[in-house]
Amino acid sequence: MAAAKPTINAHIPKTEILAKHKVIRFGTTRKAPTDDEAKLYSYLHQRADLKVSRGSIPVGFYSCMFLDEGQPLYLETRFGGYNFEEDGKPVGPQFQISWKADKEVIPPLDSMSDGWYKDLDDLWTLVLSYFEKRAILSEETLEYLDADPFVLFGIDDPLTQQALVKLDKFPALMCDNVPTLEEWAYYLRIEPKDEKMLWLVRAMMETELPKPWTCYKGIGSIVCYLRSDTGQVTWKHPFYDYFRQLRDFCRQASKEEVMQVRCNRLLWSYEATRIEAEHDHDPLISPNYVARMADIFGFDVKTQGCVVRNCKAQLKVFAKAYRSKQDIDISLIDECDEMLQRDVAKYSEMVTHWSSEVKDDVKFDLNKLAAGEMYCVNCKIVALSFCLECKDYLCLKCYADLHSKGSRKEHAPFCLVPCALCVQLPAKIHCTFTDKSLCHKCYAMSHIKMLPLDGKENQPRRINYVEQYNRYAEFAKERVKKIAVQPEEIPALDDAAYESVLSTDWHPFYDARGVKYYHNFATGERMRQSPRRVPNMDDVGAEGVPHSSMDVAKIVETTNELLENEYVEAKPLEVGSRAPATEPRTASSATAGAGSGPMPLSGFDSLKSDVPAAVKAAEEPEQRLLRPPHRTHMPNVLEAGAE
Repeated sequence: MAAAKPTINAHIPKTEILAKHKVIRFGTTRKAPTDDEAKLYSYLHQRADLKVSRGSIPVGFYSCMFLDEGQPLYLETRFGGYNFEEDGKPVGPQFQISWKADKEVIPPLDSMSDGWYKDLDDLWTLVLSYFEKRAILSEETLEYLDADPFVLFGIDDPLTQQALVKLDKFPALMCDNVPTLEEWAYYLRIEPKDEKMLWLVRAMMETELPKPWTCYKGIGSIVCYLRSDTGQVTWKHPFYDYFRQLRDFCRQASKEEVMQVRCNRLLWSYEATRIEAEHDHDPLISPNYVARMADIFGFDVKTQGCVVRNCKAQLKVFAKAYRSKQDIDISLIDECDEMLQRDVAKYSEMVTHWSSEVKDDVKFDLNKLAAGEMYCVNCKIVALSFCLECKDYLCLKCYADLHSKGSRKEHAPFCLVPCALCVQLPAKIHCTFTDKSLCHKCYAMSHIKMLPLDGKENQPRRINYVEQYNRYAEFAKERVKKIAVQPEEIPALDDAAYESVLSTDWHPFYDARGVKYYHNFATGERMRQSPRRVPNMDDVGAEGVPHSSMDVAKIVETTNELLENEYVEAKPLEVGSRAPATEPRTASSATAGAGSGPMPLSGFDSLKSDVPAAVKAAEEPEQRLLRPPHRTHMPNVLEAGAE
């Protein structure tokens, strides 16, 4: 009997592959500058059923395939760049395969490879060899994976290729979770590094969808917009055309015109929100709108709080113009911009003055001042005085204006004698014949020519400013010692002492109910109590500097003396008589009854007491809740019918 011939299992090419992939991100089609590079980003495949498929290899494509073992397999593509070692030859797309939730790269990384390969077929062969050697997957899974990777991961898929063609024509918002600023920027075709246009991206991010539109994330991480009443589904944001036109306008408009549009949008959004929210909406002068107003003009209220005050004022001006004309004139925009720029310049100058110049001791140069080489810090003419406490060089007029009132009135000045002729330069010599003080130039060129012969023989006297300066400096030191705070009374200051003096973090606002509160832009905090109020630890609930019991006793004693002088004794009324309540008490009526006094008072109404009420309230804060009984008549007036 002849032996049976062994059967040979012929390889049957796969014509149908069950799709197990899920496209996480479609990516974009590479627009190559040359034909050679364009061929690298396209494919031409002939399947086992002799069907030919062609398409594009997207850049940034990301797909996931779920295996029966429960572990996902990922494919990702990227732009390969150019090989400058070969005269800038394009590399083409690069592929990377990873698996498991922690994205373990296959084959493992080594010193020769970074996990990215130019040929997907070669990479797929290495991946299958890796799984076969370690026996990680079953035979059925390996049999399924033994196919074209372009088909397995969905690159050679009609749905993917149609999506790529549509993405070239129509933009779409793609995101992994919540859309980021960069993803919104790519959707609007704006570079994320373009700082001048990022406000438009943020505005679109913050715009809510109108009713009845909703959104969801579809295939390829594309955000789809659904209109619930008609069932319409689109990739296009309902307000995309508006922001696209606004983008084109801002790219051609000037800086002032862009700020004008943004201010109009700010007030328009406030009006729209106010109509919807009605009573629950904050006023226009609120931290939110003030911060947005400052951002329009290029300022950050968190670090530049000095612009908050004028931002609040200009918001009122803009609101008035918007209500009347439905538009803000560009001249108002220019005025506001200049005003805020001046505020920042003034604040910077003040910070520089407090942080550097005031900390350093001012070196007084008497020689330059007497020579007329120092100039007034206020009006820039020749200085003739120096304030020993302000440490400023001033002319005589500016010194008189700045030191006319307040604590500066007590400052110790060092003033030079102005020349009697030019009245501009300081006098250096004193003429003993005419008794005039003159500068060298006026004395030599004009004054000496006017003197008689015997007057010319008189030698002028040199003015000694050093002795005068020493006298005034000593006076200034004595005054500083008198008003100086003792060392134990000086609180410990940190390095930010000057910043605390110049602090512009807290700003007052009013809520929708008209209640005042304070907002800190740097930290976002809010509080009802004024941050400048210093709490009194000795007396709970008191405001201001606490008084000791001795101080209160002196105040009460003085008050009682004044009351004794005011309340004079009066003759008591006889029974049956009645004095009008409006009759004034005069000195003549008081002397008529010197032997009697007013009706006796007790308790809180008493003019004098063993323990003064103010002292008791200071020592026992709970006594503040007590109030004197209400008196309906004066002590010398009886109730009607009390006869």
